[in-house]
Amino acid sequence: MRRILYVHHGRGIGGAPLSLLYLIRGLDRTRYEPVVLCIHESEAAELFRSEGIETVVDERLHDFSHTNVLWYPWWQLPKTVLRTLQFFPTYFRFRRFLRARHFDLVHLNTSTLTAFGLAAHAERIPVTWHIREPLHSGYLGIRRAIIRRIIHRCADLVLPICRYDASQLLPSDAIHVVYNFIDFSQFDAAIDGTSVREELAIPAQHPVVLMLGGVNPIKGTREFVDAAMRVLQTWPDAVFLVAGPVPDDGFRNRINGLRVYREDVFRLIPDTAQTQIRFLGIRSDIPQLLAASQLLCFPSTVPHFARPVIEASAMGLPVVASDLGGPQELVIHGKTGLLVPPRDPAALADAVSRLLDDRDLRRHMGERGIALAHERFDAQHNTQAVLSYYEKLFP
Repeated sequence: MRRILYVHHGRGIGGAPLSLLYLIRGLDRTRYEPVVLCIHESEAAELFRSEGIETVVDERLHDFSHTNVLWYPWWQLPKTVLRTLQFFPTYFRFRRFLRARHFDLVHLNTSTLTAFGLAAHAERIPVTWHIREPLHSGYLGIRRAIIRRIIHRCADLVLPICRYDASQLLPSDAIHVVYNFIDFSQFDAAIDGTSVREELAIPAQHPVVLMLGGVNPIKGTREFVDAAMRVLQTWPDAVFLVAGPVPDDGFRNRINGLRVYREDVFRLIPDTAQTQIRFLGIRSDIPQLLAASQLLCFPSTVPHFARPVIEASAMGLPVVASDLGGPQELVIHGKTGLLVPPRDPAALADAVSRLLDDRDLRRHMGERGIALAHERFDAQHNTQAVLSYYEKLFP
């Protein structure tokens, strides 16, 4: 039996832990024994435990993020210094961990785990490296160049989740694009969204436009709210829902600017629109939210893979998304949805209005979206692709 160590970096339940969970679910347990190592005691760690997966947490281990989703600009220099100082203690501690427990493969769930990749390579354990987000260009490109070189040197198998992410890496025969995948038994077009509409007191005839991602500048929440205010001028009964984290007043959110961003977003909404634009916080019923909606918006401001887009497509919803790397591979413009320029609320509003105005267009796009999702994002098919690459790593 092959023992595989999966290293996960994040705290919350988002695309990365869910995709990893789907992958582990697809393992043949007579051939593979998975262990998950988390660097935070968190919702993600509890998610893996709840599935009966052996899960180890060691908060003395640290990653170093330099992606479009999270990086450390000049004003976060103290954090850059801290992460740099933590790099080698993490490297040596992880090496000791690997020596104490036998593993046949180390699977890193993000590009940020560079110390872990170096340590596994030094221990001569094959490394699979999932690339789930584009690397940030930074100011001079030094950090980006170092991370690319470490991945190139240490990874025996590199799995970008889209072609755009692959284009950020040094060319290598070890790179194989495997799209993120979804479970069609969970995201099913037959699901009924009536319970969500009843909970939120939304009449059946009122259209719902959904955004998944919470309040965050990289998700384009401000652009979504700005567009919503424009659409409401012609569709006053429309309801715009934002599901996902809403930053609180905690120290971390004050430091990284999310509290200020939240206040900027909320200021765009007059009292008269409070019932039409709603922030739901973190939800566990995403399929039901999608079923209650007419379309999904993904107005991201930076390129990255968009799990909400493929979830919406699987459930037959048309999508309006930013015309950026990631969404460009997930939305067929004019067929499964519409791509609009990023940071352009007027264009976003026009696209949303176009779809709200045309029920037949929404239906045709939804049908094509389901076909595309089954073609590219099937969990069983894509898991088997990963496992076939695994087998080539073993003697």
